[in-house]
Amino acid sequence: MNASDTIAPGVAGLNLPPIGLGTRLLLAEECSRVVAEAISIGYRYIDTAPVYRNEAAIGEGLRSSGVPRDAVFVTTKVERDHLRAGALRESVEASLEALNSQYVDLLLIHWPNRDVPLSETISAMSALQGRGLVKHIGVANFPIAMLDEAIGLAEQVGTTIAANQLEVHPSLYPLRLLDACRQCGVAPIAYSPLGRDDLKHPAVLEIASRLARGPSQIILRWHVQLGVLPIPIPDTGTLDQIAQQYDVFDFELSAADLKLLSSLTLQKRYFNPAWAPVWDPLV
Repeated sequence: MNASDTIAPGVAGLNLPPIGLGTRLLLAEECSRVVAEAISIGYRYIDTAPVYRNEAAIGEGLRSSGVPRDAVFVTTKVERDHLRAGALRESVEASLEALNSQYVDLLLIHWPNRDVPLSETISAMSALQGRGLVKHIGVANFPIAMLDEAIGLAEQVGTTIAANQLEVHPSLYPLRLLDACRQCGVAPIAYSPLGRDDLKHPAVLEIASRLARGPSQIILRWHVQLGVLPIPIPDTGTLDQIAQQYDVFDFELSAADLKLLSSLTLQKRYFNPAWAPVWDPLV
């Protein structure tokens, strides 16, 4: 696979670059600088959210990169306290103004909120698609039952759920949910793809030493070969890290390595707020 490849498992028209840039930890001028440099390296997927408080900086980074807007896939989100139709519309309009963009490629519900009818949220997102402000809609942190509900509601208003962004790393590998996504034609997108303790796990360190690669490269290559794509990278910020983590397309993990990394079974979930849904069993 080359870095320029696009993969969209089962989703017609959703062209997803194989690795993305997560921006949760980036702010202000540093964010703009890192985004522009990442694009120069080859990144073509930028992931943000209003709660990150960096959409304006990302817009500046996109402009200063010199790469046409339509060559970069940009995702933003709607927070759980803005899922009512009016609040959602205002949130997206504010995001577009901050990004200085006429549209976003993918709009996600950041976290589900059972206090707001999902039908209202999906209908509002579909209306924004109809206005050309959003190209694709999706969800994040949706377990199987909620995902099925969202898919059905989207069908009722003539659209589709394109993606489900989930916490996925070797120590949290929700195979049942990932399989459900693929079977429904929904692209699974991994956030927090490196985990934390994963980077120090003996299995990861042994493979990294044997292949003369960094631990983060081993884990990202695991994602790439498994097809959990694209891969936002929210826990990085330095240019050296970003460059290294994009350099994963000129080597492969063996079948044995893949199997080992998929069975670390530490079951460590790092993002589990009080409002999180009831998670599916991992297998």
